[in-house]
This record gives sequence, C-alpha cells and structure tokens, in this order.
Amino acid sequence: MGGNISVAVLLMLLAGAQSQQSVTLSSRSLCALIGSTVKIPCKYTSSSSSDRPREWYQVQRSDGEPQDLSKDPQYLGRVSVSTWWNNCTLTMNNVKVSDSGVYNFRFRTWRNKWISASFGVTLTVTDLKVTRSNTYRTTLRCSSTCTLPNNPTYIWYRNGHNQNTNGLYMYGSSEDAGSYSCAVRGYEELRSPAVCKILTLNSH
Repeated sequence: MGGNISVAVLLMLLAGAQSQQSVTLSSRSLCALIGSTVKIPCKYTSSSSSDRPREWYQVQRSDGEPQDLSKDPQYLGRVSVSTWWNNCTLTMNNVKVSDSGVYNFRFRTWRNKWISASFGVTLTVTDLKVTRSNTYRTTLRCSSTCTLPNNPTYIWYRNGHNQNTNGLYMYGSSEDAGSYSCAVRGYEELRSPAVCKILTLNSH
C-alpha cells in the first residue's frame, strides 16, 4: 500500500514539474524590412536549474528535422539568443526574403524531452516599393507586402534628395517630374527601388 502511494506521489511530482516547463512567445507574426534587425521576444520556464540544450529553429515540413539556427549555414553569424536567465529572445541581423517562415524555440528537459511553444512566430521579410495612381494629380504610395510595426514614418526622395514628406506624395506639375524612392525613418539606407522618369499629367 505504502509503495503504491509513493509511486503515485512521484508521478504527481513529475507531472507537476512537467507542467511548469513551458515556452512563451509574445507574438504570432512579425513583418520586417530586408536588411533590418529583427527581435523575436521569448520567455521559457524550466524545472531544472542546470544547463540544458536550447535552440531556435525554423519550423519545417514533416520530412525535415528542425535545425538549430546557430548551426545553420544560412544564418551563420546573423543570429544570437539571449542568455539572461529565462529570456530566450532571438535577434536576427540583416534579414533576407529567404528568412521568411515560422520560427520556434525549444529546450530539452532532464527527461530528454523537447519543450517548445504551442505556436511559432511567422516572420515575413519584405522590401519597399513605390506605387502610383493617376487622377487629376499623381499620387505616390510607399508600400510593402506586410504591415510594418510601430506605424512607421516614410521619407520620400526625389532624384536622390530628401523631400521631407510623410505618407502619400502627390505632384501635378512638370517641375515634379523625376526619379522617386522611399524609405522608413530610421532605416534610410534601406530605400525602395526608384520609380524613374515619372511623367506628369498634361497640366495645360
């Protein structure tokens, strides 16, 4: 009888320890500019104070085994993981379109089981482009394939010179013809491809 109770208590303790181990990701999706730096916030809880294997990986198809990003040649020298206590935030530098995908964090327990978040973070890496619409005045818009965070401020360039204009850019005279590009404030070096030799509408 006593032996059975001891086994039951042990199983309950193990189950409790297992339930206390978890990974928490605060975002489900992120949008980032090509060439920028991305941080994916992450926290984890482990019942063991000893160092255990821990890694970020890109979620792959069922026929592919997850690979530690720090050991993947595609990410070599571009990724780092916080080592501060239970912080597992991933920092990825100089992101590329090929980095788009779903990412997750996991750590191995003392029972040799991997613990990961219940969902991964979908990263979409985008570039900027200038789109235009023609009415009585031509309207230029700086756009991307996903919604950039923090309601970014856009900077416009005409023939390479800063126009100090945010949001839409409109022009309607022959003096406005030229080559236009845009960038997000703080990432001025990551400009969109220029839309060259824009022709204005007939203004007479």
